[in-house]
Amino acid sequence: MRASSRSVQIFAAVLLAVSGCTRTPPAPTGHAIFESRALTQQQGQVTARVAVLSDDESERYFGVSLADKGMQAVWLSVRNGSDGTLYYLPATTDPDYYTPPEASRIFRAWLPGDADRQREQVFTREAMPEAIGPGESASGFVLTHREGGIKFVRADFVGRGERLEFRFVVRLDTKLYTAQNIDFDALPPAAENVDLAGLRAKLEQLPCCTSNEEGSRPGDPLNLVVIGSGADAIFPFIERGWRLDEPLDIHSVLRTVSAFIFGTEYTTSPVSPLYVFGRPQDIALQKARNNISLRNHLRVWHAPFTAEGRDVWVGQISRDIGTKLTTQTWSFTTHRISPEVDQDRYYLLQDLLLTGYAYEFGFARGVGVSSPSDPRKNLGYDPYVTDGLRLVVFLGPARKQAGQVEFLGWERPAP
Repeated sequence: MRASSRSVQIFAAVLLAVSGCTRTPPAPTGHAIFESRALTQQQGQVTARVAVLSDDESERYFGVSLADKGMQAVWLSVRNGSDGTLYYLPATTDPDYYTPPEASRIFRAWLPGDADRQREQVFTREAMPEAIGPGESASGFVLTHREGGIKFVRADFVGRGERLEFRFVVRLDTKLYTAQNIDFDALPPAAENVDLAGLRAKLEQLPCCTSNEEGSRPGDPLNLVVIGSGADAIFPFIERGWRLDEPLDIHSVLRTVSAFIFGTEYTTSPVSPLYVFGRPQDIALQKARNNISLRNHLRVWHAPFTAEGRDVWVGQISRDIGTKLTTQTWSFTTHRISPEVDQDRYYLLQDLLLTGYAYEFGFARGVGVSSPSDPRKNLGYDPYVTDGLRLVVFLGPARKQAGQVEFLGWERPAP
């Protein structure tokens, strides 16, 4: 009898676990709060506004924790003052955005109830419309992947042979050791502005590598330099599917553990901090592959000097090809990088050329040669080999064809 009673209790608990957690009714209110902090831009007769809901706001609004599934709600409002219809392209905001039916299915309980049906209606009713008629206004949500600290939001519209591209940099309350201290509207003033010759000298004098916090051990090689003004240097990465890492909190911890156990993809998994200029990376971006163990990732630091008046971002790029045990992280695991870091440098060059925003590139000394017979090692004791050169890419606001990109003839990688 006791065993039977115990079985009933366990069965009831399982039912609650799989169905009860999604039965909180949505409460689609609070517009005044997030609309009051929305950022606004205008291009011609079209005005766009953007706000990003916090994890708590999203949970109240939709009745479920979007954060637990790595999702984030972006509110978008558009006033179309033109005489033609505008069509919104949600894939420009997030290539992997969630449609209302998809979101409804993700959060639907095994035994759907009234709350699930209400939620499906809210996801559908509150979605950002794809068409905005002449003289009309429209607003709604786009369900994107979750980020912390800063979110780069792009929203493109097409109509009557023209394309409008809006770019917003939204600061979030969520803490993140990368991106949390960067204000793209007020970047710290440069101590020095140099010409191209001065830039080459500066880059050759930089440390070869990142380091640990104490600066006592070298890490991954500093093999990347991006020249571009403010956030315009970051948006091309976002366009090519590079994503900011998530904040290290309970949501990302649970998702990381789950991804390690089941070998699933986690496109915004947190990355560990490395140090240059006495501080951890300002921005960390990654492009995941088919599971959490495989990804391309990069870190960049805003340099204390400018080049011909443009911001300089110094960084490193490498490719994770597996995981291994370690006592140096909270999860007791860390990624193993590919030893051929120059190939990762070349991969990024291709990515930036495909955006059309790269107008010049070249290579500078500074890393130092690391040969197969005598390889250097990063903080995780992974060996790597390199020809010792840094990729230098200049990014501009206007798109160029690949044949128009200039080569800066400083150094030439060996074939």
